[in-house]
Amino acid sequence: MQREKLGFRLIIGYKFAKAALMFGVALWLTIAPGEAYRTLDFMARELVEGGAAFARLGNWIHAHLSNNIVLRGAVLAWVDSLSSAVEGFLLLSGKTWAQWIVIVGLAGLLPFEIASIVHHPRVGKFAVLAANLAIVAYLARGQILKARAHAA
Repeated sequence: MQREKLGFRLIIGYKFAKAALMFGVALWLTIAPGEAYRTLDFMARELVEGGAAFARLGNWIHAHLSNNIVLRGAVLAWVDSLSSAVEGFLLLSGKTWAQWIVIVGLAGLLPFEIASIVHHPRVGKFAVLAANLAIVAYLARGQILKARAHAA
């Protein structure tokens, strides 16, 4: 029981930490888009000059960096921050229905994450997929066990 509570608290902590981080990114991209663009451009140049291991990433950033990308990144960061915070509060409520909303919401993103990996496999994408799979499995397992215990 104590181990289950720890896992649940870790997920809630992760959701709130992610919400705060993405809020900061969203704020930065919204308030200072020009500075964000210049910073990303500088990072791309540094990566290209940093050697073969990072040159590909730097070239990719240069090829895709635009003011439109910064704007779309801001919108995505706001949505991610808000959804992570809502999921954190839903989990914190401890309500069964709230946990199922989080489970269904995260599970609904898994096919898109898999499609993204199939299209462009990256280590970071695998890490995000693994984390979301683990969270969905952990929460669903807890809800199923709770339902079985309640039915018995």
